[in-house]
Amino acid sequence: MTTQPAQLPQLEVMHRMLELPLVELALNKSSSTYTRFKDSHQLVKWALSTAESSLTSATRQAAPYAKKLEMPIHFVDHTLCRGLDHIEKKMPIVKQKPELILENAYMLAVHTAASTFVYANELVTTQAATIKDMSWNKMNQILSTNYGIAAVHGLDCTAIVVEMLIDKYFPPIGNEEFPESVSMEEDKLLHTLQTVGRLSNKATRRVYMHVALQLRTLNKDNLKTYLSNVVSFLHMTQYIALISDKVNNLSVAPTKEKATSKKHSKKVK
Repeated sequence: MTTQPAQLPQLEVMHRMLELPLVELALNKSSSTYTRFKDSHQLVKWALSTAESSLTSATRQAAPYAKKLEMPIHFVDHTLCRGLDHIEKKMPIVKQKPELILENAYMLAVHTAASTFVYANELVTTQAATIKDMSWNKMNQILSTNYGIAAVHGLDCTAIVVEMLIDKYFPPIGNEEFPESVSMEEDKLLHTLQTVGRLSNKATRRVYMHVALQLRTLNKDNLKTYLSNVVSFLHMTQYIALISDKVNNLSVAPTKEKATSKKHSKKVK
């Protein structure tokens, strides 16, 4: 009898967000750009294909650890879904297709006089700012829960490890400046978005610069060294899985120690 491989918990909030028209449009554009870049050169295609395979393997390895946290993950997923319900209720525009949004804006401009248009423009701008603030504050409230704070701390720890691996296998070429993220205490959501954005930009820039340099100065000797570095870098997700396991063990150990001390105190009494 074969054993079914462990799977990562399914997050309903991710599926719902991907179904939003604006998110779907942005994802399609990004996918198209990624495909063109991947097919631009055989070496780039090989490197990215290897990265995809490594990520799939790391996901399979991380599945058992994620299974242990299934209940907290489902709680966070349920909380985020409730927040998304609130956002969709307060601003139905997020569920409209981009073409419909543009058409409504065009019809508003055509059927409105100049003076009324100025007023409507100010009103729409004010409402958009209000909706943005409400959504932003709601997400910060969610990230301020115990599970949200743990998720942000986990992201920061992972970002540090990934940046160390990027610096090791893809050292900087020339001068580069990356703005620092705001602190988690100031704005948790902005801190999370800036951390992910900085990490993504840094990885993309480093890989692109090194691929371009190797294509200009490629020879038989440095090709072996370069490919070895690329393969080592693509295994970074395996190290991240091991780090996550250690963090999980460290968080469980104090709880067990506390329970043991309570039992010992009862016996003494």
